[in-house]
Amino acid sequence: MKKILLGICALGLFASCDPSKDSVGVPAAITESELAAGFTYTQTDEAGSASSTGNFFQYTAPRVVTIYRLNSSGGQVILAKGSSAGSFILKPTRGSDPNQTFYVQSREFDGSVVTVPYNVTVEVPGDLTPEMKIACSDSGTKIWKWDGSVIATGAVWGNLGYTPGEDWTTGVWWGCPPEDLTGQLQHSNTGVATGEEDNRAYMVFSEEGVITTYDAGGNQIRKGAFEIQDYNNGEKIVVNDVPWKVGNLHTDAGTILFPFKINGGGTTPTDFDIMKLSADKMQLIYADAGTGGWSEATFWCFQSETDGAGCLNNYDKKEWTWDTESFPYLGWAGAVWGNLGYTPGDGDSFVNDANGIWWGCPPADLTGQLQHSDTGTATGEEDPNAYMVFDTDGQVATYDGSGNKIRGGAYELKFSATRQTKNDVAWNYGTLETDPGVILFPFKINGGGTKVGKFEILQLSSTNMKLVYADDGTGGWSEATWWAFKAK
Repeated sequence: MKKILLGICALGLFASCDPSKDSVGVPAAITESELAAGFTYTQTDEAGSASSTGNFFQYTAPRVVTIYRLNSSGGQVILAKGSSAGSFILKPTRGSDPNQTFYVQSREFDGSVVTVPYNVTVEVPGDLTPEMKIACSDSGTKIWKWDGSVIATGAVWGNLGYTPGEDWTTGVWWGCPPEDLTGQLQHSNTGVATGEEDNRAYMVFSEEGVITTYDAGGNQIRKGAFEIQDYNNGEKIVVNDVPWKVGNLHTDAGTILFPFKINGGGTTPTDFDIMKLSADKMQLIYADAGTGGWSEATFWCFQSETDGAGCLNNYDKKEWTWDTESFPYLGWAGAVWGNLGYTPGDGDSFVNDANGIWWGCPPADLTGQLQHSDTGTATGEEDPNAYMVFDTDGQVATYDGSGNKIRGGAYELKFSATRQTKNDVAWNYGTLETDPGVILFPFKINGGGTKVGKFEILQLSSTNMKLVYADDGTGGWSEATWWAFKAK
């Protein structure tokens, strides 16, 4: 009898599962008018106050939606995704029309897509934020490539113990140079090389908030949106009780070069700690939320060689002083000014190996070289603590070690991203032209007081600047003058 009853119950159970009678079924696709009727938003300024031209939006929707705008090439830039309520920021690029359109899109269960446009008026930035100027340069686009100079092994991607101390590199466990990334494809989501595993692969960051990655031949690999969040103007934010990051980089999944979490089974992170962001260096780390000290994290190292203006003036103002450290192996310890044989080899050999230098003088000994000046009088620039300030208005001023102004004048930077050829060698990165006699100890060696106003740039990074002067037409190994400065 029990068996019969169980059978009847089972039949009843099967009957109750008839989807035509009891199942809630698949929700019907929403219509455009229903999506529009159910979507609401408020527009505010950064402080949260209601503003008809604000760039900040809070929204609710009747379904999970994606909100995006279109960039100048018609591509989608995602503003919000994967939620029926949230917030987004709509900041058009400089010079844009303040009348902007964002799109609300719902992907339905039946495979259809419903999209509703919204026209709004927003504030157009008059200038890029400091962090976007660094990431994209003042021109609005900037090339970033792999940087093998941070880790001694040339590694650009690898793992580390998270928050080992203020210097993240002290926690590195293992790393890989670009050309060896083809042996690490087990960490990718496809296991297939794309061309980013090459020292010449690169990314372009644009002020529109888009990253595009390319292989060495300039073929596009992928692209996606990015946003720099919580940037702290270079001041470190504490994580795990350690002064750690300067902000966060948020991207679409899989956007940067080799965008894979190590030992993550193909995971492509979207939120990175920014460890360094300067005109020529970007260092990123990813760790899962809540990762404790010394637990595994992933690092990336990138560099840019295209942003001379950012390196020189930091898109604000920047102080430069004598560089007494670059050539410690010279016979004149701490030398910062002297003579060399012009174009003795390529520019790298001068910067890295002091190739061609005949003689050099430390700052304190410049008082014994006043026969090269136009007055024969010390001014205070012959001090290791003397400095120069370059600003974005095209002005440079020099100061003694106590901050007393010595002189000032105008400058113009004509920077090249690649070394220009002189006397058949790859020599300079363009020129720095100033009013004659403006920089620290601006005198041609053995020039009878000649004040130099046009310098060849042999190095210009966020930390070091090396300049050379030679008369027009100077041949290889003929006398020239050199200067070495560092960021103060």
